[in-house]
Amino acid sequence: MLAKFFRVVVACIGLGLLMVAAPAAPGAAAEVATVTALVGSVAIQSASGVQRVAAVGTEIDNGDTVETSAASEVVMIFTDHQRVYLKPGTVFRVDDFNYAADDASRSRSFLSLVKGGLRMLDGLVATQGKGENYRLKTPTSTIGIRGTEYSVTDCGDSVACEGDQVVVYSGQIVVSNAVEKRIVRAGEGVIVPSPRSQFRVLPAERVKPVVPSAACQ
Repeated sequence: MLAKFFRVVVACIGLGLLMVAAPAAPGAAAEVATVTALVGSVAIQSASGVQRVAAVGTEIDNGDTVETSAASEVVMIFTDHQRVYLKPGTVFRVDDFNYAADDASRSRSFLSLVKGGLRMLDGLVATQGKGENYRLKTPTSTIGIRGTEYSVTDCGDSVACEGDQVVVYSGQIVVSNAVEKRIVRAGEGVIVPSPRSQFRVLPAERVKPVVPSAACQ
């Protein structure tokens, strides 16, 4: 099931690699990721406030905020092969991403889940770069990783679940907030009720996962 989820359609991978290889126009911002699969309506807003509608092949730049509507999903592949899936009703921001193939110490991936949920398979920034140069900020915590696959659901005002619900599928992550810091390993889940709450570590099957539709598997 997990293997199926992280199989990207060959055509999409090919398109993403072409986008990565293409040189940027003079003065243009170099893309950091490419949309490889999409369902419904997905909007992108640049750091300067310019808005555009996403499609397969759309480039994502630093500072971009990606928002999926209530019935929409999107998959993005970053230049280091990191794969990010956003569930419906998600707001996600690329704060600062750089993949330096010639010097892993300069690579960084600083991302933010503003609301909603995502599922992530890390790339070369996480596996080859400095541990402190990878960070995902969520509404209740900060996640650091090194070689892993995980999902985060931000429950927001939902009565069906509480806080941020994190599931680790392989490897391990480090979850921290204002009062606690903990390693969470494959097969485990953690619930972070608020930025100043103690965590609850549970078996993964007892924590809300992020599951994509067949079109984004």
